Amino acid sequence: MRRKVQRRDGSVRAAGSNRAKVEALVQIQVKLLAEKGEKPLRVSQAPAWQTNGHAKDLLFEGQYRRAKAKGECPNTKTAVLIDGKGAGSIFYLCQAEKCDVHNRVTRYQPTPQEQAQHKKEALAERVEKLSRVRILEAIRKKLPDAFSRPDLEMVALDYFRRLGHDNHRRLSKLYAWEEKKSKTSCGAQTVDYEKIAAAAVQAMKAADLNRFLVVCALVSDLYCPGYNPRQSLEKNSNLARAATRYKVESAKIGAAVRAELSKAKDKPRSETQPATKPSTPKSSHRKQSK
Repeated sequence: MRRKVQRRDGSVRAAGSNRAKVEALVQIQVKLLAEKGEKPLRVSQAPAWQTNGHAKDLLFEGQYRRAKAKGECPNTKTAVLIDGKGAGSIFYLCQAEKCDVHNRVTRYQPTPQEQAQHKKEALAERVEKLSRVRILEAIRKKLPDAFSRPDLEMVALDYFRRLGHDNHRRLSKLYAWEEKKSKTSCGAQTVDYEKIAAAAVQAMKAADLNRFLVVCALVSDLYCPGYNPRQSLEKNSNLARAATRYKVESAKIGAAVRAELSKAKDKPRSETQPATKPSTPKSSHRKQSK
């Protein structure tokens, strides 16, 4: 039994009636083309991703390119549209992926002037990249056996810059640097840790600068992961291996910290908090009877 659909004007029609009319019109067009010796392709307006691999005898949007006329290229074929507003219409298409005529329709083709400009820009890019590599090679060959002071400062500041904001704050607290705030371009207040570190590094002696580099390599291990902040320090971390090399008793330090924090927690409340002033009772005002 056919499902009935009510029109806007109140009349009732069968839901499949239009579909049958469209299919009849398509068959008429196919028959007319067959009489002329042509075998047209059936094409749908639906995109190919909606088909799920069904209807192998149909072509969908994205599987062909439209041609303006028959014979526009050697691969042009006749097609009939089977659905949509233009159902039953005849047009021409091309399915060749590397067609010299229709392949240009779906992609941008630069002008000769643009092609020349692109080649010029590509050459400039290659020159810049290769020049930098050659400069680095030349510097590498001239590096001395021991770092000079400018090289040592450059390495220290570059290493510091790559550590990130959180490690900048940790190092600043470790070295007790004065964190002066400055205004940004948008008017906000911020601490320029790189500027503070540059001034501190320039004031360091050579031995202190060497120590600063080692501390920069260890400061990242101060981070405790948020998903497990109680996680023990890994034995293969830089901090743990450095403690072993310098014979630092990590377990003893951990026990001392635990005892210190536990002692602070067990202090009487009267010692840790200032005494509060006794509250004075509010004086009651009685109405005097006249």
